[in-house]
Amino acid sequence: MDNGTVVIEKTATLNTSITALSKNWHALRDVGKTWNLKAASQAMEKLNPLSSDFDGIWQAAREELATQLDAIRDELVSPAYATVLEKALKALGVPITGSFPSYMLPPFKLTVSTDTLEARLSMGRKNERTSELAPEKLAQWVAIRYKKVTQRRFNSQAFLKDLLEAYHIANRLNFREASPKFGLAVPLMELYDILTLRTGARQEYPSQFFIFDLGLLMESGAMETDRYRFELGTAKEQKRAIVVVDGKGNDHRVSSLTVHEKEGAR
Repeated sequence: MDNGTVVIEKTATLNTSITALSKNWHALRDVGKTWNLKAASQAMEKLNPLSSDFDGIWQAAREELATQLDAIRDELVSPAYATVLEKALKALGVPITGSFPSYMLPPFKLTVSTDTLEARLSMGRKNERTSELAPEKLAQWVAIRYKKVTQRRFNSQAFLKDLLEAYHIANRLNFREASPKFGLAVPLMELYDILTLRTGARQEYPSQFFIFDLGLLMESGAMETDRYRFELGTAKEQKRAIVVVDGKGNDHRVSSLTVHEKEGAR
C-alpha cells in the first residue's frame, strides 16, 4: 500500500471524527440559545468517547500527512515539477518564456517561490498570489487571469477617443480653464479615474485592463488621430510611474498623457 492510499484512509477516519466532534459541539454551544437540553445531553454523552479517541486518530494521521507534505516539498524543487507546470501552462494556451522559477507571459510575469510556498503573478505594480501550487491548479489559475486580460478586443482608435474625452475633463479641472489647454500633461491615473466614474465601471474595467491597453496602444504605434497627437510621459519620481509591459516583456514607466493639437487641425 503506497503512502497516498494510507493518507487517504487515515484522513478519512480523521475527517469522520472531526465531523462528529463538530456536530456534537454545536449542539452544546447553542444550548444557551435553544434550551434543547435533550440534544445537549446526548451530545455530552457522545463527546466523551469521541474526544478520548481523537488524539490517537490524529496522531496516526499526522505521521502520514507529515510524510506527504515532505514528499510534496521535495517535488516542488525537482526538475520534474517545472516540466509538468510548463506543459500544463502551454496546454491551456499560455505562452511562456524563461525558466523555473520565473516566467514571462507578457504582460505578466509568473514567479514561483519554493521558500515562501506561493506563486506570484505580476503585471506592472499589480500582484496576485496563490499558495495552491499543484501544477495543473496553478496553470489554471494563471490561465484564467492571463486570458481575462489578453483575450479582450482592442480598438486603438476607440481607446484614443476615450483618452481624449477624459483628457479634456482632467485638463480643464487641473488648469481651471473653460477649454482644454493642449500640450500640457495630465496624470494617467486621473484619466483612469474619469473613465471609471460610472457605478460598477471599475469592476468591468479594472486598472490592469487600462494598463494593458496602454501597452497595446504603444505597440500599435497608433498614437495620433486626424486632429491630435498623443504622447505618454515618464515620471520624475519612479514610484509614481505606471509600469506598462509590452508584448516582448519590456517595462515602460509612464505617468502622464499629453495631447497636442495638430497645426491647422481646427
